Amino acid sequence: MIISNWQAYFYFSKKELKGIIVLGIILLGSVLMSMFFSAPSINHKTISNSYIKPIHLIYFDPNQIDSIQAINLGIPERQVRSLLHYRDRGGYFKNADDFAKLYGLKNELFLLLRPYIKMKPIAEIFFVPYYKKNNPKTYNEESESWKMDLNTADEKEWLLKTNLNKDIVHRILSYRNFVGAFTSPYQLNKIYGMPDSILLKLRGHLYITPGTKIILNANAMSFKEWKQLGLFTDQQIWIILRLKKQNEGKISWEQLIEACDLSQNEALQLKQRIHFEY
Repeated sequence: MIISNWQAYFYFSKKELKGIIVLGIILLGSVLMSMFFSAPSINHKTISNSYIKPIHLIYFDPNQIDSIQAINLGIPERQVRSLLHYRDRGGYFKNADDFAKLYGLKNELFLLLRPYIKMKPIAEIFFVPYYKKNNPKTYNEESESWKMDLNTADEKEWLLKTNLNKDIVHRILSYRNFVGAFTSPYQLNKIYGMPDSILLKLRGHLYITPGTKIILNANAMSFKEWKQLGLFTDQQIWIILRLKKQNEGKISWEQLIEACDLSQNEALQLKQRIHFEY
């Protein structure tokens, strides 16, 4: 029997027919198995929405808000950690718009929260008067007369009387150790994280005991402090500052003696009044 060309494509031997039938059974079985044991359909939109916590908009101060309140406002945990770390290191937000600078905070979220930011004056947050904090029931303005010597107060006294951030207190004490001693309360404005408003609040309580022997660090002295020693002319002071700059901010006792051609008496007097690190 002769088969036409197109019929030849549909002609199978018995062996080939059996193979086709077996293959068909396997395919049919696979389809039926997938129908009975397939995973339920996933609505990704539903799942993503279920993980988005509802936002509870409340009035808040970014300088005082805690982690739970921040999360409830919709701020991601990573940004909450950044916020707390920033404040722990003495950072603070000066105004509502300053909050937009929080690292990683999306602009859309900031715009949503911006109308709810209500900030207190910085001094009211970081500075609580000593007697008001320890005796709130008997506190009155007249009793607020505590004093503190800038060059003798230790960490405990700073924390107790000023209620300043612990990290700021550490910076104050580190700065005092670096310069040797404070010569003016206004030197505190050089401390990173010290707001001017707090310094103004503290100013009336801080003093430097007259006649206190102050040993300054030669590497940290300004032109004015060199001048107050009464040992050098203006020209000599400029030579000292230039020499210090050439030596990466450091100067030794021997270098100073040689640069200013000091007598033995002047050199000894200088060593008693100034601290040289080497």
